[in-house]
Parts: sequence; structure tokens; C-alpha cells
Amino acid sequence: MSFNSKKKDGLFFKLIEAIVTIVLMNLGFYIAFLVRFNMDAPKVNTEAFFNVIPYISIAVLVVFFLNNVFSMFKKSLVEIIFTILSSVMVVNFVTIGIVFFAREFTFPRSVFIISFIIQIILLLIFKMLVLKALKYFYKKENILVVGLKKDAEKIAKKLVLDKQNLDRVKYVCNIADSELHEMVDEADKIYVGSSVDSEMKSKLVSYCIGGDKTVYIVPELFEIALVSSKIVQLDDTPIFKIENLSLSIEKLAIKRIFDILASLIGIVILSPVMLIVAISIKLYDKGPILFVQERITMGNKEFDLYKFRTMIIDAEKHTGPTLAKEKDSRITPLGKILRRTRLDEIPQLFNVLKGEMSIVGPRPERKYFIDRFAMGNPDFRYRTVVKAGVTGLAQILGKYTTTPEDKLRFDLLYIKKCSLLSDISIILKTIRVVFTKSSSEGVKKETLAEEFETSNIKVKEDAPAG
Repeated sequence: MSFNSKKKDGLFFKLIEAIVTIVLMNLGFYIAFLVRFNMDAPKVNTEAFFNVIPYISIAVLVVFFLNNVFSMFKKSLVEIIFTILSSVMVVNFVTIGIVFFAREFTFPRSVFIISFIIQIILLLIFKMLVLKALKYFYKKENILVVGLKKDAEKIAKKLVLDKQNLDRVKYVCNIADSELHEMVDEADKIYVGSSVDSEMKSKLVSYCIGGDKTVYIVPELFEIALVSSKIVQLDDTPIFKIENLSLSIEKLAIKRIFDILASLIGIVILSPVMLIVAISIKLYDKGPILFVQERITMGNKEFDLYKFRTMIIDAEKHTGPTLAKEKDSRITPLGKILRRTRLDEIPQLFNVLKGEMSIVGPRPERKYFIDRFAMGNPDFRYRTVVKAGVTGLAQILGKYTTTPEDKLRFDLLYIKKCSLLSDISIILKTIRVVFTKSSSEGVKKETLAEEFETSNIKVKEDAPAG
């Protein structure tokens, strides 16, 4: 195995992209001034703009970084468009605030409208050119998936069905023998399932870490606990310090202040939307506007969660507690729109204001499902060490089809890395998710057979006993 390969993290190209993005955003404002004043912008207006350019540039860098605009190589076109759109929108709102506090009242309102359109066009053209160049020069790599049969096939399926995955799944292996190292040598990327024991993981990482191999591991609680762990020293021995999952008093205080401010602002801004939705539900079937259900939050405390009703009246009267599924007959036509746009979640802002929920956190579950999931995975109980959230990492990165186990991984990763910046980042990405259809699909069953038949994957597994 070669030890001479150089790691490439793309930092230089991201820096160049960030600089160009800042230039294009400010250029958009300047062009907007020229358009507004028929190519002859008064000096007093342009000077006011030049005075706030440094603040606008900082806002662009922070918002676009938190919204992962500089890491969208393998995102879909729709996701790229809405990520840029939401990022530009936020920057424009921030700029309005900057102009107000800087007392620069020479920014006509029409400038923001014109600049928004120009900035979207400039950034989309630039982003498309960057992505096209990257994909043109991208070298397709081979993937090896390691894990027990069901686990390995699940990972392989996701890779095969992922339209943004530019690499090829070459091997699926669920045994550990001498042939595994041969397959590792032929692969560029190795995906390791959660079913692989710790000893095998250790051997794989040790074998791959020195060469030009990238290892992806589906984490269990032990690996998640190592995320952001502190390095301490015991005499001359380095040690990982793994703390419990609960948040510090300082983090809880900051999170609560942010929740109060964000929920108040959200309620005021979205009050017209709530009124329209409430009237629409009432006119549709004369039933209750709100759906109130008992859920579990931090410390396993029960509370009444508020949502706009999206299902028929008494939807679970005959079925009992059950998860939503694809083409669920209980969901009304109006309810499908509300779920797709996430408008049904707005009343939870009142839960946040009351202190029962947080803006960001694991989604609140019913005790019935918590008990059921915990029977299969005891780690599920750790979700309630923080307040339940209106949105969360599992909601922006997962789908309704995401398994409880994978949602749990997202939730535990969020708890481990929880911070004010991570919350703001998740809120920004939630705006994008609203427009992503796959995120709002119900639970459905999928098979792997057809994908494997057409993808030329070589499967290596244990020989049957006998």
C-alpha cells in the first residue's frame, strides 16, 4: 500500500469560491443602484453603500458558510437553487438591519428588490459554472461496502439510488478474510456498516489510513460519543475525555434566550399565514383547526404538542397509534399541502414560547413509539436529554422514509455538537428542506433487487454451511 498520496480537502477552492461570492453579492447591490437611478447613482447613495460593504461581506461569509453553500458539489439542482435563494434572502434581511443601525437611509427599498433578483442570477450562473467544471474534471472512484448482508445491502442501495453519487459501487463484502484486503486495494472509498464489530473496524481503519483510501463509518453510540471529545493529558499519555450528552447550564441559558426571541419573531411574522391556514382547515371539513397530542420532551416530561390538523377527524380511532405512510388515506388534500410546506408545524412556536420545546432539537415522539423503539435500541432514550424541537438535524438531512435508527444517529450527533451556530445553521437549512419533496414522503418499502441487477456490483459473502 502506498503512503505517498496527498490528501486534498478543497480548502483553497472553497476560499476562492467564497471570495467570488462576496464580490458577486456586493456587485449585485451596486448594479441595483445603477438600475434604480438609470445608470447615474447619486454620490450620497453610492458612498452609503461603500460604507457598509465590509459588514455585508461578513454577513455573506457567515450566512453562506452556515448554509453550506460552499459544499454543494453533490447536491441536486433544486437543492442548489433553493439554498442560494434562501441564503441571499437572509443576507438581504441582514443588510436591511445593517443599513438601519448604521443610519444609512440612502438605500431605497427598490434597491433590495432589484439586487435580490440580480444576486440570484449572478450566483446561480457562477455556481453552475463551478459545478460543471468540477464534474468535468472529477475522476470516478470505486466503492467497497463492508457489513453483514442486510446492513451492507442497505448502504449499497442508498449509494446506487443517490443521483448525486458520482462514484461506482464495485464490491459489497460481508465477510472478513484475506480477500477483503484485496478488495480494499482495488477501492478508493470504503463504507463500513454498523454491523461490523469494533475489532474489524479497527483493522480496516488501520489498513486504510496510511494510503489513498477514504473510510466512511456508520456510527454507533460509542463513535458518536467521540465526536468533539476533548483531549486531556495523563502524565505523558493522551486521553479522550468523553462527557455526558446533557447540555451545560450556559448552553441551556443561551438556547432558551434564543428560543424566546425566535418564537416571538416567528409568531408575529407568521400570524397572517396562521390565520389563513386556520380558516382554510375550518372551511374544508368544519373540524378542529388544531391537532393536540401528548408528546415527550426533555427529562421524559409529557406535554401537549400543537399542530394544524392535516388528517381526517378522529384519524386513529380505528387504527390506534401508527406512523404516517406514503399515500396515507387519513391525510386530507389540504393536509398534504400543509405537510409538504411544513406549515402544519407553525403552532409549535407557542410550545417553544411556553418552554416545552426548542426551535431546534430532536422531534418529539409519543411515549408509545419511544417505548417501542427503545426495545430494539436502548440508546433511543438519550434523545430526551434535550428539549424536543420544531426542526432538527434529522429533519434537514433525513426524510420521512429514514429509519428510526438513522434518525437517532442524527439526533445524537446534534446533541453532541449542539451550539447556537449549529442551531442557526439548521434553521437556515430548514427553509431549503421545505421545498424538497423527498423530505416529506411517508414511510414506504423499497427493494434492492433491480438496482443490484443493473449496477454490476460484485458481492462477496460467507459460503452457506453444510
